[in-house]
Amino acid sequence: MVHNSGRQGWGVAGLEALLRRQRAVVALVLAIVVVVLAFGLPSASSEEGSTQSSAETASGQRAADGAQLGRTTGVVSPPEPQPRLEPVRLQPGEQPPQFVVLSMDGGCETRSGVMRDLLDTADRIQAHFTFFLSGLCLVPHDRSTDYHAPGHEPGESDLPFADPDMVATRIDTLSRAYRSGHEIGTHFLGHFCGDLSQGQHTGVGLWNAEDWRSEIAQARNFLDTWPVRNPTAQAADLPFDASVMKGSRTPCLLGDRPELHAALEAEGFRYDASDPGGLSWPKRFENSPLWNFPLPALRLDQTNLWVLSMDYNFLANQNNARTDGDQATCDRVEQQTYQTYVNSLDAVLAGNRAPLILGSHLNSWLCGAYVKSIHRFLDDTAVNHPDVQFISFQELADWLEAQDPAVLTELQQRPGERSY
Repeated sequence: MVHNSGRQGWGVAGLEALLRRQRAVVALVLAIVVVVLAFGLPSASSEEGSTQSSAETASGQRAADGAQLGRTTGVVSPPEPQPRLEPVRLQPGEQPPQFVVLSMDGGCETRSGVMRDLLDTADRIQAHFTFFLSGLCLVPHDRSTDYHAPGHEPGESDLPFADPDMVATRIDTLSRAYRSGHEIGTHFLGHFCGDLSQGQHTGVGLWNAEDWRSEIAQARNFLDTWPVRNPTAQAADLPFDASVMKGSRTPCLLGDRPELHAALEAEGFRYDASDPGGLSWPKRFENSPLWNFPLPALRLDQTNLWVLSMDYNFLANQNNARTDGDQATCDRVEQQTYQTYVNSLDAVLAGNRAPLILGSHLNSWLCGAYVKSIHRFLDDTAVNHPDVQFISFQELADWLEAQDPAVLTELQQRPGERSY
């Protein structure tokens, strides 16, 4: 994701502008055969509870539909209890469950209801996902200067700010997601990647630990105090606050790892999901309590290309990073992406049974090919492999930490798998 300050919020037009600026990167991406470390461009596809909320103020008046004027916060603190997988401790020699972890960068509802449709599918197959929230989708254009990114002027962002009329819908959808057991993590705010096509890493790759902590603090504030910037939004309080955000994925997968990890540890995070990897059992980062949940390299079906399991990385290889195409192109991309997912799941099911980690965005690229492939994969897997469990990163961390250390070590020492 790379937006522009003050631009129209979370639309395909904003993405197209970004892609035009990054065309030069594609040639390099296409040349990489083993692991494509393409920067993950979050799409911003044009992207209730009995507990008394701390949002209510003495002078606030609650509207009949749940909105309240004069709120300074719009969350429930502490968060409402959330449905969550109960981890089961394996016995020595027992086969582990097969997990699939689907994460969505951006994590905000779109005008076409992409997030709602995904939640409908999750309800149908009893799945939990992770939504990495790009917090500026709750900050309207006229409050853009509330955001002050490290090394930038107030109001600067490579992501668009929110269209005010979408904020209430996004709050309601996030509430539904949380109450359904889905994890809310962070994709941070301004998505500064720098001019990668010119080799100028002027974005988050230069941030130190204090810069990252500033970004995290602002992301938390924008979530917890969303009514301050959206006083007319007709939405009830979120059933959670920013304390639930325990995991991250960085913009374009960039960032000085020691500096990033120092910030995440200081802020109480459990994991980061920004590294490349393979079809192997996760480990903690070296000399860190943080779990490393990487995007694995998958073999793109019917090719010799290995790409990270993120939709933008697929797009770069399948359609030269262009988000539009004729129907034949859309159909080809959807089928190839779907089959790549199926092949990768088959590989781990027959092999080390490592969690299959997939990343995507709430977008409509190529006639919605990537979102359609995800829906097909979810539904077909639920039928063909009913024992496969779709879980969040938080639930994966819970499960890993519940295991006997010797059992977990044996899993982590299993050779990595290769999809075919």
